[in-house]
Amino acid sequence: MRKVLVLVALAAVLFSLATAVTAKDGEKEKTEDKEQAQDPSKRVLAKVGNVEITEQEFNLQFRAGMSRMPASNQAMFMTPHGRKQFLDMMVDEKIWVNGALEMDLDKDSEVLMLTRMSRDQILLRKYYEKAIVERSRPTETEARAFYDANPHRFMGPTRVKIRQIVLPDSASAAATLKELKAGANFAKLARERSIDSVSAVNGGDLGQLTEGLALPASLGGSEQYSSAVFKLKQGELTDVIHTSLGYHIATAYERIDPELRPFDAVKKRIEDSLTSERTQKLRGELFDMLKDKFAVAYMIEDSSVAPGGEAAQPPKVANSPEELFQAAMDSKDSNQRIDIYRELVRRFPDSKHAAQAQFMIGFIYSEELREYAKAEEALKQVIREYPGSELVGSARWMLDNMRDSTQTVGTVEDVKKKAGTEKTGKP
Repeated sequence: MRKVLVLVALAAVLFSLATAVTAKDGEKEKTEDKEQAQDPSKRVLAKVGNVEITEQEFNLQFRAGMSRMPASNQAMFMTPHGRKQFLDMMVDEKIWVNGALEMDLDKDSEVLMLTRMSRDQILLRKYYEKAIVERSRPTETEARAFYDANPHRFMGPTRVKIRQIVLPDSASAAATLKELKAGANFAKLARERSIDSVSAVNGGDLGQLTEGLALPASLGGSEQYSSAVFKLKQGELTDVIHTSLGYHIATAYERIDPELRPFDAVKKRIEDSLTSERTQKLRGELFDMLKDKFAVAYMIEDSSVAPGGEAAQPPKVANSPEELFQAAMDSKDSNQRIDIYRELVRRFPDSKHAAQAQFMIGFIYSEELREYAKAEEALKQVIREYPGSELVGSARWMLDNMRDSTQTVGTVEDVKKKAGTEKTGKP
């Protein structure tokens, strides 16, 4: 009887231990499930063979795919069904990956080198973001301090509401101006005499003009006219101004002087500008520090490399302006690029690429080397030597803005867009 009781008691203990282990395993599974639900790098969306697709990988691939896709096609993938389709495409890709793994291509020396190269590029990007850009971003207090110290940089434009009279000849214009100065009614004379039929019916009223934006075509596109009207005080008259459309007289019936833009309206612009300025400085400091820390040793006699390992001679890069321009674009050294662009301008001054090469010399001096005096000289040469080039406006914009710490110059395409916006007045 005692033996039976012992066996029963032992069975009870084992059962309780098994239950405890089962409960513990259950808790562990729940914990892992919870971690996977919270951590996208652990949550597996699909498994193809032994290859997993995690939520983190899906999100990275999805964002990258959307950024490369035309905006008109993105909408179809933004729905749950569309995201599932994208996941299906990733699954198809992983099927091919499994095939490559079966062939042991992940151990191929070229694949290993390409993987390392990809890793290096990712590390470079992440290091730049973490070690340079994030450390360069100003606090709101710093942005506010810059705003308070430089109010002149954040003034809105002058705006004037004007009327004009356009006369066919200088004699009638002079006579009309004399009458206006004597007190004649401007709107009445505009209706009676102005040859600008559109504004004449409204007493010459052209509405509100904003300094810095394109003026109406009815003003003749004259810089002299633009300069004159924005200097007018309320009630003042301009002198007679000759344009391609005739002889103009204008008056301001309302003037709105520049006002300081609110901090919130320019905050992003200040932050971007300060970040860009600090990034350039920090980048140089960090590079010098790292260069001192990590020794460089070339394992060949010459730092240039040619097939077979022998020292390479400087290549004869081009026999045409197109080849020279491509060679400059391919070079990663700023001074070498400038030299190649100069060679293009020297050898092919009448080429369609010459103006662009000359502009690039100024752009590199400004944005890569920060040698503004040399940049100005190069950009002025674009305006002087290639007055018909579409890059003249971009060169003028660079001359006006490259030293302005509140402006983000960006890429060459950015400069073209900004120069075009200022010219047309359209945002």
